[in-house]
Amino acid sequence: MVTNSVQSFSKGTVVFVSGDVATDAYYILDGTVVVTQNSKQIYLESGGIIGELALLKGIPHYYAAVCATDVRALKITKDNMQTIVLSQPQVATALLYELAEQVEKEDMIFTQGLRENNKPQSDSDERILPEGHPTFDQLVPAEHNEYLFPTNVECHICKTPFSGLRTRVTRLQLEEQRTDFRTVYRNFEPNFYYIWVCPCCSFAYPERQYKKLSRSAINKAKKEWQKNPPKGGFEFDAQRSINQVLESYYLTIRSFNATDATCEQWANLWLRLLWIYEDLDEKELALEAAKKSRDHFAEAMSTVARSAAGDQQLYIILAELDLRLDDQGSAFKNFHAAATMVGGDPRNKRIATDRIQDLRNR
Repeated sequence: MVTNSVQSFSKGTVVFVSGDVATDAYYILDGTVVVTQNSKQIYLESGGIIGELALLKGIPHYYAAVCATDVRALKITKDNMQTIVLSQPQVATALLYELAEQVEKEDMIFTQGLRENNKPQSDSDERILPEGHPTFDQLVPAEHNEYLFPTNVECHICKTPFSGLRTRVTRLQLEEQRTDFRTVYRNFEPNFYYIWVCPCCSFAYPERQYKKLSRSAINKAKKEWQKNPPKGGFEFDAQRSINQVLESYYLTIRSFNATDATCEQWANLWLRLLWIYEDLDEKELALEAAKKSRDHFAEAMSTVARSAAGDQQLYIILAELDLRLDDQGSAFKNFHAAATMVGGDPRNKRIATDRIQDLRNR
């Protein structure tokens, strides 16, 4: 083995993405790599090779490769290829087989190292999404992994240790701040990673609130889980799917019911679901999420004390949800309340004033 060419990658590492300049290929020694092209996924294990055709043809990679587990692989470059081929006949044979299949096409065709059950790893036997809810084949972009890092988490309910993902906020590039306070970043969607899910008992909760759960809320959830234990576990793939993202939100709905989440928690959860549904162009589901979010925010307005700036922001969000629900009268009143509030944040006043002008110009 050419030991100085052996590299180790942790789970979730992006080896390369479509469009990257191909400077090396990899022969998998241990672990599992998932390769994706559009909605197609293939899992490769020991003996699989990735990136060889792009390397030899001098073209960009045409699929993404992400480590589904910790991986150890032999790095192949144009400089060391001859040495590896001469010293490692099994690698040379694998290269020949793969090239014979792919040399005339740029498709994900693999003959070596295929995982026997080439399916996502989640093993839940339970339907998570509501009856009639559409399913989605799309995968979140592999490039997202570059903005994430793992952290060790212990489940509040079953004490199972698992890895949760956090965002490297210093790498994010702001693209747009929308009037409903949605922050849009270049090449990254934070709402896809809003939820942590225990892979054993499927307890799900927003990442930022996970370690703030009260002892009484945890005890309530434990009692609920004892009465209704989950059917199988749930685990995100290394490159999660849109379906898994949506399932994580609906698992959180179950957890919120068990922990008696606050009206503000419910409102924010449905608001993020609204944004996801709008991006998916699911108009009916977006309207349903908007109504639920607005109802919970309205409850929060009447029951929870906030600063003047917090009230302003809430009035503006309520108004934006009113507009989605085609209630311009209520939207105008909420924008007006934000614009005329004593104190508060001048930026919020400008937002509300501008939105009132937008309504008058319609």
